[in-house]
Amino acid sequence: MKLQALPVTAEDFAPFGRVHAMVPALQPEDPASRLVVSSGDGWSDVYTANPLISTNGSLGMTLGSGAPFSTRRMERHLSTEEALFTAGSPVVLAVAAPTDAGHPSAADVRAFVINPGTAVVLHQGTWHDACHGVDGDAYYYWMATCGGDGGSTWTDVADGPVHVEVGVPDAGNGRG
Repeated sequence: MKLQALPVTAEDFAPFGRVHAMVPALQPEDPASRLVVSSGDGWSDVYTANPLISTNGSLGMTLGSGAPFSTRRMERHLSTEEALFTAGSPVVLAVAAPTDAGHPSAADVRAFVINPGTAVVLHQGTWHDACHGVDGDAYYYWMATCGGDGGSTWTDVADGPVHVEVGVPDAGNGRG
């Protein structure tokens, strides 16, 4: 199965979590995503008015390989949201909506490009792969509560893998 990664938007990403466009002009009119903007001599600053995730979180950094890639396994966190944001280069995130099933299904996988200046926050239970760089290996940050729920369990994608590419999607849902 092949899938084209789409630019992340609040509307398209809603089944999986929230989008925080940290560039004020790109911020949707969503009170939960409200930004506070300030500036001074030679600087400007933007931060979320509300905490980024609903629990106390640890900050982590991961190096993901470049696209294209195959999503064979995914993880989910049942006790925490997880925020993901690039360290400078665009990244691709493959996700599947939270389910009661013990595994994600290839038919449910979607992929999104996250550009610098945008953070996504996964709903608790959203299946996800590691992020992968659009133009080669890329670092990205994550924030989540670590420990307490048994840790990450990577699970095979049923009927997978899903091959994810970056480029112009086919008409419709981005599936090739």
